[in-house]
Amino acid sequence: GINFDGLEYAYEAYHLGIPYIVFANKGVDFYWPGYAHRAVMRTVLQSAKKCFFSSKHNLTLTEEQFGFRFSNAEILWNTVKLSRTPIPFPEDREIIRLACIGRLFVIDKGQDMLLRILNKAHWRCRNLQISLIGKGVDEAGLKDMAKLLNLSNIRFLGQQTDVEAIWKTHHALILPSRSEGLALTLIEAMAAGRPCIVTKAGGHPEVIQHGLNGFICEAAEGTLEDCMEQAWQQRNSWEQIGKEANNFVKENIPEHPEQEFALSIINLLNEK
Repeated sequence: GINFDGLEYAYEAYHLGIPYIVFANKGVDFYWPGYAHRAVMRTVLQSAKKCFFSSKHNLTLTEEQFGFRFSNAEILWNTVKLSRTPIPFPEDREIIRLACIGRLFVIDKGQDMLLRILNKAHWRCRNLQISLIGKGVDEAGLKDMAKLLNLSNIRFLGQQTDVEAIWKTHHALILPSRSEGLALTLIEAMAAGRPCIVTKAGGHPEVIQHGLNGFICEAAEGTLEDCMEQAWQQRNSWEQIGKEANNFVKENIPEHPEQEFALSIINLLNEK
């Protein structure tokens, strides 16, 4: 969960003198720990054998929220399920297909912004289709919104387990996130050799260089539309941008972060 979810369990371990680690998969800029438990949460974080975070952003945000610098923190990459070999770029470009992969949960994932953008006249007339892939509490709401706006350029594909199959038919990833840790779907899309259009949520700026291996903007409807427009105008370069994304994954992300995680725990166990 987020960077202070579940710390009551860590507190029990702290209280009983049981060594423990904490792993936070997300931090939210607009959701801070409440006053009543801040001191206890700070003690629990500082007393952990190690605190793991899924991005530098989440680590730094946690320091800002609790008012101290970690001496026991480490960044842990998520595991990439795809191979590092790019999936061939779709030859069919009669319709440009973007995949928006993630929970249908607008507070975090921001799919409502996409629907408003697609409702504008110049987006309606383009040979563009966006697939919303995933399930979540806002599925019915987003479907009702799409129906209200009479959008024909968006599809709801539900939960999909074959990530490779998605990238055989989709040309790029789009993530209008309001908050993230570091989206695993972003790293998987980059590994597949796809350009990514994302917002500056969580650790996304740590992996995306605008115009080089993807497109990135502030998490707001206006800037997102501008970013989408820039990407659209460069769509003939998407295959090359996707190759740059794949190169970034190969050069910067460990092949087996789960093994590094295990080794970190073993090293902690071996400490006196």
